[in-house]
Amino acid sequence: MKKNIYLAVIWLFSLLSVNAAYAFQENPAAWWKFDQITDKSVFDKASGQRDVIKGTYFRSVDGVSGKAIKLDGFTSYVLRPGKEAPTIKGAFSVEGWFALGAYPTHWCPIVMQGKPSNSGFFLGVNARGRVGFKLFAGSEWQAVQSDEMIPLRKWTHLAGIYNGRDEITLYADGKTIASKKIQGEFIPAKGSDLLIGKHSIMRKPDGTIRPHATADVYTFFDGIIDELKLFNRSLDSGDIAAEFARFQPTEKPDLPLRPLPFGPPGPGKFGAYYTTLKYYEGWDAPWRVADHADVIVRFDESACRFVFWRGTSYVPHWVTENGICFDNGFLETWNDKGCCEPMSDKQCRHSHVRIIESNDARVVVHWRYALVDNWYNFALIDENTGWGDWADEVFTIYRDMIGVRAVTLQSAQPTAPHEWHESIVVLGPGQRPDEVLDLEALTLANIQGETYTYSWADRTPTRRPRQPKGANIQLINTQSEYKTFTLVRPQDDPSFDIYAGEIRRDVCVFPWWNHWPTAPKPSDGRYAMADDLASHASLTHIYWGPYRQTETSMTKIQLMGMTNESAERLVPLARSWSNPPEIKVAAGDYNFLGYEAAERAYIFDTSNKNKPGDLTCEIVASAANPIYNIALVINGWGDGGAVLKLNGNIINQGKNFRVGHRAGLEDTALIVWIKHESTKPVKITLNRAGNNLKGTK
Repeated sequence: MKKNIYLAVIWLFSLLSVNAAYAFQENPAAWWKFDQITDKSVFDKASGQRDVIKGTYFRSVDGVSGKAIKLDGFTSYVLRPGKEAPTIKGAFSVEGWFALGAYPTHWCPIVMQGKPSNSGFFLGVNARGRVGFKLFAGSEWQAVQSDEMIPLRKWTHLAGIYNGRDEITLYADGKTIASKKIQGEFIPAKGSDLLIGKHSIMRKPDGTIRPHATADVYTFFDGIIDELKLFNRSLDSGDIAAEFARFQPTEKPDLPLRPLPFGPPGPGKFGAYYTTLKYYEGWDAPWRVADHADVIVRFDESACRFVFWRGTSYVPHWVTENGICFDNGFLETWNDKGCCEPMSDKQCRHSHVRIIESNDARVVVHWRYALVDNWYNFALIDENTGWGDWADEVFTIYRDMIGVRAVTLQSAQPTAPHEWHESIVVLGPGQRPDEVLDLEALTLANIQGETYTYSWADRTPTRRPRQPKGANIQLINTQSEYKTFTLVRPQDDPSFDIYAGEIRRDVCVFPWWNHWPTAPKPSDGRYAMADDLASHASLTHIYWGPYRQTETSMTKIQLMGMTNESAERLVPLARSWSNPPEIKVAAGDYNFLGYEAAERAYIFDTSNKNKPGDLTCEIVASAANPIYNIALVINGWGDGGAVLKLNGNIINQGKNFRVGHRAGLEDTALIVWIKHESTKPVKITLNRAGNNLKGTK
């Protein structure tokens, strides 16, 4: 008997549960399951209507039940025109599932219908990861929101309830997280468009630093939405808990982490390569590019590389073996709308990169860009010619992961205020400055070998670093084996400052912004709130004198690269570049033209264009003028190869000796790279005829 009663109770409970679930599903005013996405439209199961999907990129992906819609965060959303929107009045409820790829730049709806000044409702998430429910009641918007951030790349169930009288309640994952008594009656937004994944008004992103240099923009949803419903009644806590329990997704949403693209992992054949780097589909989709959009310089003895990518406006980056990016900035000036710089060129309209040389000895890459503001206005326009400021940066990079940055400003006012350098760490989603930089983030050194390391642990270092005196070398202490360095010749009178502005130590001890890279909207300053978007941090500026100058141009040079050694170990390199040892031609039909610091190379020209012979020379090295790897450019050599004798020993081409050729309109130059360090004189012979000689590698 007891058993029969027990079974009857179980049966009755099951029946009531089924009926309750059915009642909950009954008669929603709108129900987007997103299982049927065809012809750029989605199906509303409640009304049978199809709603248009706007924007460049969207996808049908797996959801909590069947399929869901993925929106790109830049352009895509679902639109129900106001005249066709369901009538929402009195008590109502809105609920659905979502997962975020990144936090929006401001409050962004999962769904909303409203006029900013006088009516409507909103359910969504803000730039700081808080979810909220809002409605217009009485004479103002009234809202509840969460205290905690919603995690990225995780399914969340969200619901907003208005009881039709005096209370609004917000639920997340089946539980009440906020509730509020309100004043006044809810005012529906009759005739207003209903929007899924896009806000109805334009405004500046949350965290904007310089409003005059930032555009008002629409806010879009970056992530996945599923099982979205509107009800013309107030659901209770049991209904919400049941709906949350009904879907328990076991698979993660289709929102993988978005590391910045650097090309194939590991070492590769030394050289510069055209490619088109893929970031993630939603970001890639709007770009009007085909093959060969980007350039990567690879090294055969290291996974480090040097990358020119359109996502950074082609600002080139050294990338460590574990994916930490660093760059030496760019030319920048200013107008009344903000910064004029390549950062502002979000679509790379004026920023271009091309490979000039790529051979076994070295790589030369040319980056050209305009100094424009966020609205593509040029800086310092010449009233006579109509030309504004342009920059040409030429990077000459050798196999030892050391290169010269030669920056030329093309301007009617080359002596006007410009910034020529900024030490910038670029971060992908999931990276924070204090997780890729040591707190002792900066080491400065001088040509005498004195060093000093600066720490951000307790406070930001003083803006003008005083130690060591005469510093001309910096080493950025990233959490990697290989670290980036930059040095300037002492004769160019270098000085440093440490970036001391726009720091929020409660968020991060380093300055941290995300208006660049990869951000497509006009802005030259927005604080990073979290590590959800690509971002950057800055450490120093370097100031130094020109290498060359004309009435309409100025050129400055820096030496830069990657090292796994200490700052002291960079001193011989700095000496070899700043004060290169003298070279003497001992034999051959060649004229020595001088040492070109902008190429880190000794330059020769043949005096016998018809039949140039062998070249023998001596590099008179010393402790003050050491050799730190050798580069020779021999104009007029021709297409032939060369055999090297170093202090009488034959060195075959291999790890320590490489050659390449640079073809010109009139002749072909031989490019030679020799791995060798010395503080004593070195004799070099390049033999044209003995290519079959054998020696050591």
